[in-house]
Amino acid sequence: MISALVAQIAPSQTDAAELPDIQDIISPQASLSYGLLIAIVLVGLLLLAVVIFLLVYFISKDKKRSHQIPAGRIALRKLDELETLAPELSANAFSLQVSDILKDYLKERFQDSFRYETSEEFIKRLSSGTSRSLPQSLQTDLANFAALCDQLKFARFANAEDHKLPLLEEARRIIREPINIHATPPVS
Repeated sequence: MISALVAQIAPSQTDAAELPDIQDIISPQASLSYGLLIAIVLVGLLLLAVVIFLLVYFISKDKKRSHQIPAGRIALRKLDELETLAPELSANAFSLQVSDILKDYLKERFQDSFRYETSEEFIKRLSSGTSRSLPQSLQTDLANFAALCDQLKFARFANAEDHKLPLLEEARRIIREPINIHATPPVS
C-alpha cells in the first residue's frame, strides 16, 4: 500500500520524460549592451574633461588677475607718454587725452562708467552723491579737475599752453592720492 501511495505522489522516471520543460516568463537578457556601456563611459569622460577645463580656467584667471599691472601704474605711464607729446598737441586735444586717461583709470579702479559721460554729467553725478563707489575727497578733486579740463578745452585761453602741464600734474595727483580703506571697491 505504501508503494502505491509513493507511486502516486512521485512520478516515475518515465512520467518525468513526458513533462514539458519549465520556462521563465521573461527570457534572460544581458544587463547592458556594449554600445550603451561605451556611450556611458564617453559621456562620463566628457563631463570629467569639462570639469577639469573649468577648474584650470578659473585657477589661471585668478593667477593672471594677480599678475596684472595696477590701473594707477598704467595711467601714470600713459600720462608720462602724453607729457612727451604735449608740445605737439593743441590744448584741446591734450586735455581730451588727459581726461580720457583719467576716466579709464577710474573705470578700472572703481568699476564705474565715466568714459562716456560729459564733464557736466560727471560733475552733476558727483555732486548729487549717486556715485557711491568714489570717496568724497576724490569726488571733490575730480569735480575740480573736470572744471579745469573744460576751461582748457572750451575757454580758449590766450595762454592755454601754460595750463597743459598743471592739468597733467592734477591728474597725476588724483591717481596717486591714497584712497580711504573704506572706499575701496569690492573684489570680484
